[in-house]
Amino acid sequence: MSRGGRSRGRRSGRPPFGGLLPWVLSVPARLHLRWLVIFVVTAAVMGLYARVLVTASPMPPSQAPAAPALDGNGSGSDASGDSSDK
Repeated sequence: MSRGGRSRGRRSGRPPFGGLLPWVLSVPARLHLRWLVIFVVTAAVMGLYARVLVTASPMPPSQAPAAPALDGNGSGSDASGDSSDK
C-alpha cells in the first residue's frame, strides 16, 4: 500500500508540534486563501501610506531647495563679473 492514501485533512485539525502560533499562521494556506490574505495586507499597507502622504504637513519655505538666479545671459550663474547692476 502507498502512504499517499492517507487523508491530509486529519493532520490540519490539531496544532502541530511547533505550537499554536505557527498553526494559526498557516490557517490561510490550509484554507487556500493565500492570495486573499496577500491582497488584504497589501491594501492595508497602501492605505496607511496614502494616509501619511495626505496628512503630512508641507515642507516649510525656509527649507526648500533654492533655484539659481538667472542674470539674463542664460548661463544661470551669479558669478559673471559684470558690475552693470550698480
